[in-house]
Amino acid sequence: MNILLRIKENKENYTSTEKLIAKYILENKNEVLKYSAQILGEKTNTSAAAVIRFSKKIGCKGFSDLKMNLAQSNQVEESNSDMDIIFGRDDDIASLVDKGCRLNMNTVLKTYQLINIDDLEKAINLLCNASTVYLFGVGGSAIIVNDIEQKLLRIGKKVIYNSDLHIQMTFTQSMTKDDVALIISYSGTTSGLVDISKILVEKDIQYISLTQINQNPISKNSTVSLKVPNEEKALRIGAVSSRIASLVITDLLYYGVFKQDYDNHKENLVDSKNNVSVLK
Repeated sequence: MNILLRIKENKENYTSTEKLIAKYILENKNEVLKYSAQILGEKTNTSAAAVIRFSKKIGCKGFSDLKMNLAQSNQVEESNSDMDIIFGRDDDIASLVDKGCRLNMNTVLKTYQLINIDDLEKAINLLCNASTVYLFGVGGSAIIVNDIEQKLLRIGKKVIYNSDLHIQMTFTQSMTKDDVALIISYSGTTSGLVDISKILVEKDIQYISLTQINQNPISKNSTVSLKVPNEEKALRIGAVSSRIASLVITDLLYYGVFKQDYDNHKENLVDSKNNVSVLK
């Protein structure tokens, strides 16, 4: 987890006190490594308690964990996250290829740097232990959902999905506490999916959310919240970058599920391939 990138990506969610702490860390990252929470509180005219709360808000266990991640982040060469990559009207194909390459590389790098390993592991365990995995997502997110649905089905997981939002809403009627849901919504505010998330909470059914890093109603109450970079404003083509980032996370979920029962899943994958080959 690149903590510097996480601090930057969360900036819209900060209180006035948290903005002071974030600004100081970003401008004095090397000095902060030497500070205690008390000293950083004094430097920012806040408090040690505020520093600790800020550390937890951005996904760290405490200020010591923040400093450990900060030291590691300092060793990572940051990509130009503010780069405004625009496909201009007069771009030739060579320029288009170059910009597409830089866009994809930038998005993938930022996505990996934002990953919280503990949260990813929790999500994988939920999927592995679920009696049935219910998938929720519409519009552009439906592409991501269809991809992970196909992957999980081929290794023998019981998965239920339908692209129609009305039918997705009916899933909640038959779901039990032995099941788990995966809700994919880049904005985290998709009408209908927010309602579904509320029903899941009311029924005490665990669900994993995959949304942009900004605070939103779908991720707020999820059992595990997985995040992708907020690329929409910076790159102005968010539908492309969000799809790439989301596929990175869902692929990692799939790899994690596969690994936990490697031999059986490998056998199921071979059987699935053989069954499909009959259709040729």
